[in-house]
Amino acid sequence: MTTSHNYLLDYDAIKLAIAERPEASVLDSAVKEYQFALFALVSGQYRHAFGGLRLFFELMLATVQFSAHEIDYRMWVKDSKDINWNALKDVQSGVFSVNFIRAFNPEFSDSAKQYLAIAEVVYRECSEFVHGNAGTHSMLPSDITFQEKAFFSWHEKAATMRLAIIFAFSARYLNYVTKEATDRMEPIITDVLGNLPPVQAIFSQLSGG
Repeated sequence: MTTSHNYLLDYDAIKLAIAERPEASVLDSAVKEYQFALFALVSGQYRHAFGGLRLFFELMLATVQFSAHEIDYRMWVKDSKDINWNALKDVQSGVFSVNFIRAFNPEFSDSAKQYLAIAEVVYRECSEFVHGNAGTHSMLPSDITFQEKAFFSWHEKAATMRLAIIFAFSARYLNYVTKEATDRMEPIITDVLGNLPPVQAIFSQLSGG
């Protein structure tokens, strides 16, 4: 619980990095849903916890997508456009697509397919709870009691989402934020993406290495 709760500190750092951008408000909404999902988890409301986690993931990735499509953000704010998972994961134009990443940070594009696959799997797994798939009924308790498997599964998915989110935000924003914001995000990014050559190159250059 402590680890998953502390992920909120990571998202606060990301928010500060993009605070002046209009899409930052979407990140705020995402974080709120993450907190609701955590509350549902500790309350034994596992299906709602997974559903909230899925919505959090959608909103976080929509933040990145809206950064490149401000008209879509403006329409979303006016309730005239929906956030669409198929658009977020689209292999030609989604936030993990080679085309999208090359536009902002080409060095990250070699890893695009890997992180798209990660995002698709964890989203699909959460969707099983939202749609009430048969397997979820057998997994979840019939009353409000602690269920160890569901509890730890939620935390695993939260960690996986953090990995995909930090990749998407790094690929999109690292070349466009202040040095102060980059310094603040460095320990977060290197914690999960430190094995990627472009991450090593960026922070080595900034440190004068």
